[in-house]
Order: sequence, then structure tokens, then C-alpha cells
Amino acid sequence: MKKFLIGLFSMMCVVAALVIAAVITLNNIYYENVFPMGVWINGVYCTGMTAEEVSSLLENSYDVHEEQIEIRTIDGSIHKLALDEYGVSVTYTSEVKSCLEKRENHYRWLKEIAFPRKYNLLPAYVYDTDAMKAKLEELDWMNERCYNPQNTVSIVKSAAAGYILIDETKDLLLKEDAVELICDEIVNQLTYSDGQFEMIDLSSEENQKICYKSIPYTEKMKDTLSKWEGVNAFQSFRMTYLFGDRAEIIDENVVADWMALDDDGNIIFDENNNPVLDETVMEEYVAYLSATYNTVGIEREFKATDGDIVKISGGSYGNEIDEKAEYSFLLNAFLNKESGTRVPQYISEAKEKGSDDIGDTYIEIDMGSQHMYYYIDGELVMDTPVVTGNSSRGWDTPAKVCFVYFKQRNRVLRGANYATPVKYWMAVDGHIGIHDATWRKEFGGEIYKTNGSHGCINTPLDIMSELYELAEVGTPVIMFY
Repeated sequence: MKKFLIGLFSMMCVVAALVIAAVITLNNIYYENVFPMGVWINGVYCTGMTAEEVSSLLENSYDVHEEQIEIRTIDGSIHKLALDEYGVSVTYTSEVKSCLEKRENHYRWLKEIAFPRKYNLLPAYVYDTDAMKAKLEELDWMNERCYNPQNTVSIVKSAAAGYILIDETKDLLLKEDAVELICDEIVNQLTYSDGQFEMIDLSSEENQKICYKSIPYTEKMKDTLSKWEGVNAFQSFRMTYLFGDRAEIIDENVVADWMALDDDGNIIFDENNNPVLDETVMEEYVAYLSATYNTVGIEREFKATDGDIVKISGGSYGNEIDEKAEYSFLLNAFLNKESGTRVPQYISEAKEKGSDDIGDTYIEIDMGSQHMYYYIDGELVMDTPVVTGNSSRGWDTPAKVCFVYFKQRNRVLRGANYATPVKYWMAVDGHIGIHDATWRKEFGGEIYKTNGSHGCINTPLDIMSELYELAEVGTPVIMFY
């Protein structure tokens, strides 16, 4: 029995050895051209995969677009190049094959089951220099300020900054040389950088000599530069005109139009290369200010007390610039280069400036409803019926925007066939004024149509006495139907 057991055990050992040998043999045959068990590359489990399959998988998962090289040009600008757009790709084939060939013997896979092999591989870059150069040549900045021996300096009129100097002679790009240098530097970094790319600096002293060239100034260019100094000084004048809530700024764009031009539109210079002033254009500018900001007689939109928006034209109230005085001031300031801030001189000056020259303190006369209102700082302080011009006799009080230009107590109003004493007189438009009318028993309604005044605004005595004390000379008076 004992001999039998020993024999059986021996037989089992032989069978086991044969099975193991068979497994090892079959495994070695199976993994002959693929990765055995226990191999990882860049986080990918490679067992059973060929080198080509692993390489393809790694290459497809690698984002070449994230690989960028920066280029700094002589003006300090930084341009980023995504390498995949310049014919650059990656390959892992050689490195992966090398890993597959590192099998020390046919039995290493037994060890790798317990102790996996892990590789972290960097890709090798593949590039097409012809495609790279062609792409570089298409870049916008590569085609700006390129060297041309015909380049020069010139003074040109810009859209919003007056005249500017265009100097096309300095630091001009030698395009072919720059493309060659950039391409060589990219290839060099792809070969030796291990994925860590450095900026290509065209502005370095060494690279500037290769990539840039300037054109020496000729005598004609020097004359243009001298003229530019005169133009620049001419355009340095600044003045800000204030019109209440609005401002008019005289800057280089405005002043540029004040230069005298010849028939071809070229600036006329004096013997010192200074632009000649066209005084007529300066006069036109002052006229423009008047046309824009004068408010005497203009049509105004006014929100009446009843809420209606009425349009009123004419009248003596408003701002009117003294063009002669203002031109004289502006010419003197310009010739002496006295820049600053200016409130213009006026012939007629309203209480307020800007878009709303009536302001919040005014007398409103609604002749349609025969009512007068007085506002102080936007608050209604007086509300009274009145009687205006007799419409049946053609003495209608005119609709316009005027102002109180004169006040007097105990005045005798005189006209054709009448002399009427009043206690309070406030002149607003020629012979028309606001005054008391003690001879009247009633005010308002439709009295004005048949028994109105000669054009004045008849007001109850008690109201008139108060209005006379409150309203100052210069107070706007808005009259409308």
C-alpha cells in the first residue's frame, strides 16, 4: 500500500510538471508578439496587445493641440502656435516596441503577474517642415511691417485722432529669415525639449539681427519728420467748452481740420515747417457751437402742468453765444497754446445751460385754459386764473418762451387811446408784460376772447404783489395755447 501511494504521488508530480510545462509553452507562444500579463504603459494595461495597437491607443489619447510654442516679436507681442496646426504629430511606436523587446526570458510573465511592469513614456514628435513653413508664412502678423526698401515716413489723416505719423522704416520683418529661424527653433525644441517648450524670442539682440532690418532716413524723410513736429505741436491744443450738462471737446481730431490745405488736400506749411492756420475753418467751428447750443427762438418741448407736452417756438429767452467775442478768444488761446476749460461768452444768457435751459424755476402761462403757474425749484407755489390778449380784436398774446427782463412798481401803461396805471409791472416780451388789473372783477374762463387785454397778462392784485416779490429778472416765462 505504501509503495502504491508513493507511486501515485510520483505520477501526479509528473502530470503536474507536464501541465505546467504545457501552460508555459502555450503562454509563451500566445504572448510571442504581444505584451504579456502585468505590463502597463502610461496607465494603459497592455496585456495581449501588439506594439502597434498600444502605440495607436496612446497617440489617439494625446492632445497635441495643447502643445504650444510662444513667439515674442520685436513690439513685445506674444503669439501662440498650437503645434498640431503646424504639421506636428506624435508617435509612440519606437518607445513601445522597445518596451515589448525588454522581455528578459520567456518566463518573466510569471514574475509580472505578481510584480507588474509600469512604463511612463514620452512621445516622439513627427513634423513636416514644409507644412510648418507654409503655415507660418500665412500668419497675419508675419505679413505686417515686412521689409520693403520703398518704405518711407508719411503724415496721414486718421479717422478719429487727427493727423498721425506713419513710420514704415523701423524694425521691418525679414519674413523668409524669420520663418526659417522659427521653424529651425521649433524642430530643435521638438527634438530635445522633452515636451517643455521655451519661448522663441525674436526681440532678443541676436535674433533681431537675423529677423529685422530698418531703412535709414533720407533727406526727404527727415523733412517729413520735421513737418510732423509742427503738426504734432499744432494738434496739441486742447479746449473743453462747457454748456451746462453738456461739453464740447476740442482735441486733435477737431484741431486737425483747422490746418490750411492746398488744392490737392495737402497741409500748407510755413517756412518753419509749421502748419498754417485756416482762420475761416476756426470761425466755422465757432458757428457750429452757436448752431448746436444756441437756444433763443428754438422749438422746445415743454411738459405743461396739465401733463400735456406742448411745442413752443420763438421768444427771446435762451442762450446765444457771442460768436465774434468767442472767435477772438479761441484764436488768441490757440496762438498762445493756452489750453483749458471755457464757458463761452453770451449775448443772451438763460438761467440754465445745456439741453434744458428753462430749469425748474419758471412762470407758465397756459393761455388755452387762461391760467398762470409759478414754479420754484420744481415746486408749484402759485396757481391763478388770468386774462390774456383779446383774440376778437387780433391782440392775442403770442405763444413763445420769454423771460422777465424788467420790473417796475407804480407804472402807467400807455398805448393808442389808453393810459392805465398798475401797481406791479413785469416786462416779458417788448410791450407785453405781466401786471395787476384792478379794474377786472373776474379772471379766467373765456373772457380773453371778447374782453381781453392788449396782449398783456392781467393778473389778480394779490397774486401779482406776491409774484412781483418772488420772481427775479431773468426768470423764464413759457406762454402757449
